Parts: sequence; C-alpha cells; structure tokens
Amino acid sequence: MTFIYTCQQCGKQYTVYEEGDYICDCGDRFHYPSAISNLTTNYTATAPLFLDSSSRSVKRHIQFKHSLRPHITKVQIKDCPLAKASLICAFLSLPFFGILAIPALLLGFAARIMISNPRYRYTGDGVAIAALIIATISLSGWGMWLLKTL
Repeated sequence: MTFIYTCQQCGKQYTVYEEGDYICDCGDRFHYPSAISNLTTNYTATAPLFLDSSSRSVKRHIQFKHSLRPHITKVQIKDCPLAKASLICAFLSLPFFGILAIPALLLGFAARIMISNPRYRYTGDGVAIAALIIATISLSGWGMWLLKTL
C-alpha cells in the first residue's frame, strides 16, 4: 500500500511504501506513518531517502546541498592577540627596567600554546617568538645592570 507524504519543512511530496524513518531532500527527518496526507495513490511523487534505524544503512543515496546549512561557514584565520600583546609588553620592558618583561614572557608562552592548538586557528608564531626573545634580553639585561649597581 502506498501513501503520499508532504514534508512539513519544504512542502515536497513523496510516495511512501513502507513504515520507517525517512529524510527529505531538505534534510528534515520524518517517520512514516505518523503524518500521511490525503492524496490518492495514483499521484506520482519521488521516493524519499529511507533510513533503516537498526543499522543506519541507506537504501537510496541523495546528494545533500551543504551550502544551505547556515552553521557551515568559512573558517577565518586571525593573528593571535596574545602574541601582539606580548610583543608590546616586550618592547615596553626595555625602557621600564624590565618590569613588563615577565608579563611579556607569560603572554608569549600563552600565545605559542594557543597558536599550536588547531581549534583556535591563530597565526603569529614568529611574533610570539620575537616577543619572547626581546623580553628575555630585556629581563637579563636589566637584571645584570641591577646586580652591577648593588
């Protein structure tokens, strides 16, 4: 026995032959026979995608248009803000007696960790390394000067 099902999401009509879980072309899932329209069996419609719920196998393969899904966007790669802040602190530590060298070192190491993590998709590893080098030179230079004066 065949029935006609109308998708609640897109309005497309399907000829349904057996009970089970289906997926419409628009991606909406439905279960037959919960919502059966009143059209006659003489109406010809396309067959929906049938999912066997026990093995999750698909009888008919349909290409989904992934561009219609709003949550899929292009991934943007940005510069790491911690690397920039580390570089600023490193440069400011030179005239200010190395006080900002410790925050520059901490921000530089945190930036390197964030850049190495693929989840964040940050760039700027060279900036973080430069900030670490400048902060180390500043801290050691001001430390030597302090030891000489005492």
